This record gives sequence, C-alpha cells and structure tokens, in this order.
Amino acid sequence: MLSVEDIHVAYGGVQAVRGVSFEVRNAQVVGFVGANGAGKTSVLNAITGLVPSRGRVSLDGDPLHGRKTADIVRRGVVQVAQGRQLFPDMTVLENLEMGGFLQPPQHVQEDIEKMFAQFPVLQERAMQRAGTLSGGEQQMLAIARALMGRPRVLLVDEPCLGLSPKMVGKLGEVIRRINADGIAVLVVEQNTAFVFGLAHHAYVIENGQVVLDGKPEQLREDDRVRSAYLGI
Repeated sequence: MLSVEDIHVAYGGVQAVRGVSFEVRNAQVVGFVGANGAGKTSVLNAITGLVPSRGRVSLDGDPLHGRKTADIVRRGVVQVAQGRQLFPDMTVLENLEMGGFLQPPQHVQEDIEKMFAQFPVLQERAMQRAGTLSGGEQQMLAIARALMGRPRVLLVDEPCLGLSPKMVGKLGEVIRRINADGIAVLVVEQNTAFVFGLAHHAYVIENGQVVLDGKPEQLREDDRVRSAYLGI
C-alpha cells in the first residue's frame, strides 16, 4: 500500500534521515522505533510533505512525493502529530469538524457521530475546549480528528508521550480497533514494548537510518534490541 524509498531529510547542513526505505502493507500495523532524535518524526513529515526531502513515496503506485500536504491527505494518508497539536481554544466538536474540512459536508456529520460512538468521552466533552482535556483525552481527540479525514493509512507520532500506563493500554486497544476496521497504521514510538505489542512488522531506526527490521517476535530476540530498547 504505502511505499517509502530512499528518503533523505536535511535541516541546513544536518542530515536527519539517510536513505530510509520501508513499506506499510494493506491492513497492517507497522512500527517505527528508535531513540529521541533518531529521525522518526522527520520520516513521517517527509511522507506527508511537511518537510523538504529527497526520495520516493507512493500509495498503491500513485506518487505522493512532491505533492502538497492537502493532496496527500485527500489521497488517504493522514498524520496524528507528536504532541497532539490540537486547536486548544476550540471545542472538541470544532476540532472534529476541522479534521473533516476536506470531506463533503454530508460526510462530516456522519463521521462525527461515528467518532462519538467510538470515543464516548469525546461526546461527553463535545462543547469543552480541547485545551482543558486530560492528556489521554487529548490524544483520543487527536486520533479522532485524523480519522475524520477518512484515511487509508494513519500515521501516529509518539502517541504514548506523557500518558499513564493505564491510558497507554487503552490507546493500544484503540489502534487495534482502527486497524480491524481496515485502516493501515504506522506507529512511531520510543516505547518499544508498546509498538511490539501492536505491530505486524517493525523497523528500528538509529541516526537517521534503518538498522534492523522484522516481525516483533524476531526483534525481541535480537541482542542489540534487547539491550538498547527493552532493557534486557
């Protein structure tokens, strides 16, 4: 489905991503793990056109690289940004409406009802300002807002950041449910155990390069992964 080939990202003279290639197949959860500053977010931002990059990105063979972000979203690739990036002074409902801004008006209300059914707490908080929600509620709203764009591939950047272990568990359930609905998910995280519990396939990135990839059960047995990321 989503193919990323030989992506390079630089900020000034600093090379953040060096020739990264991977794929997200239909209805898969794919994990991208690595330490802070390894280049994970830069890869996502390159896919969605938020930073200049070199390489090739395509969805079912349709080239995405070089397109504007809005065009990429229209084609079905939607990103949940690190830190949630909500509109804090807008209500929960208004944030959801913003998530559907590229959709036909008749779809927006239908999708809001779906989001309220999937995330009941958001219906309870519908008229509450997003900035007053708890961290976990904000993360659920950020994901729901992205789903309003009707993605085929959902890119989720550091979703566990600042969340309690209990909320991290709920977040895992949400991602599994989204994937069960037929949406492919790419999860970028420092929390390796979280990713390995979800992903069908995972990649390890260090210093802007993919250094390992495989099924999570295989990567768990790799000595470098065990010592650097799992504390074993």
